Amino acid sequence: MKKISIICLVLGSTAVANTAQAQLVVQGKGDAAQCYQYAARGNTGSNEAVRTCTEAFSVILTRKDEAATFVNRGVLYMRSGNQELASQDYQSALALNPNLAEAHVNYAASLIRLKKYDAAIESLEKALVDPKSSIRPEALYNRAIIFDYKENYKGAYHDLKAALAIRPNWEPALDLISQYEVRPAG
Repeated sequence: MKKISIICLVLGSTAVANTAQAQLVVQGKGDAAQCYQYAARGNTGSNEAVRTCTEAFSVILTRKDEAATFVNRGVLYMRSGNQELASQDYQSALALNPNLAEAHVNYAASLIRLKKYDAAIESLEKALVDPKSSIRPEALYNRAIIFDYKENYKGAYHDLKAALAIRPNWEPALDLISQYEVRPAG
């Protein structure tokens, strides 16, 4: 069996993607596992890494493994700056598993980079359905980024506070929330 994971990206205030801490582990070996390793170790989307992920599709994968491999290859595409291919891979993952929260968060991150904010919010809303999801902070953080871009500062601040309530010392959210000034109403 193969052992692979999905890497979830989160956008920073400078719109640079960083790996987040949420990962979905699935069983497997071979190219799909190597694809995960490239994504997990921060590979910047090298040709070798993308080729390995693509070759993983040449063997029969479970739907879960195939969806995970699409997400991991999407992460590599995103890191290399190819948001269109990243978005396509996330959509392929979601076609296989419409409830895959990691795919929704990563798809939203690529849409944010493409300045497709409304579509990104729609995807994030699907990722936020499960209140106990381990990647809820990433989804809230990415939605805060969109709210900030749309000048909905109150919404952005609220989402950052919610993300920090779940993960109190999370540096990306702490850095972004420090840019807000809270004043009493009136």
